[in-house]
This record gives sequence, structure tokens and C-alpha cells, in this order.
Amino acid sequence: MPTLARALTIALIAVTALPPVASAQVVGDRIPAPALPCGQVLAAVNQRGATLVSTGPYTYERLVRDIGFCTIEQTTEPYYGPSANAGQCFLGYRCKDRMTEGRRSN
Repeated sequence: MPTLARALTIALIAVTALPPVASAQVVGDRIPAPALPCGQVLAAVNQRGATLVSTGPYTYERLVRDIGFCTIEQTTEPYYGPSANAGQCFLGYRCKDRMTEGRRSN
């Protein structure tokens, strides 16, 4: 039984050590950008590495901390989106297909 008690203690410590963004303010796994300050959204993206960020009631983006969270065929581009304290602010990077980089659609 000491092993079970130790495991429960470790689990409790891990849960209580989570930052506020990862608990009460996140809807599912998505970070609600329009409801949070810009810096808090960016911090959550940086902490997670890659995450879904709600940008509106029916829209979302997958944002990443750096190119390491994209596939080999992709690169990154800065993403600016809504937050509680700014209409448009830097929230992280979006993965973008390298093959379409620089192409313009008519």
C-alpha cells in the first residue's frame, strides 16, 4: 500500500502544479484566445509547444512554439490573432506547407 499512497501523492502534486491556463480557463484542449490576455495565450502556446487556440466561436488555429512542432514539409509563419486586451497580437506560429510558400492564388 505505501506504493499506492506514494503514487497518489505524486499525482496530486502534479495536478496542483499545473498553471492556471491549463486548468480552469481552457475549454477542452483549446485555449480561448479572445477571453485571455495576449501574453497568457502566448505563454500557454510556448509551454505546450503545440496547441489548438480558439480564435472565435467557431474558429480555431493550431499554433506552435517553433518549427520543431511542424512536419518536415512545413515551415512556420507568425500568427496574429484576437485576445482580451488586443484586437490582433502575436500568439505564436502556424505551420505552413513549404511547397505553397510564396505562391499567390488568382
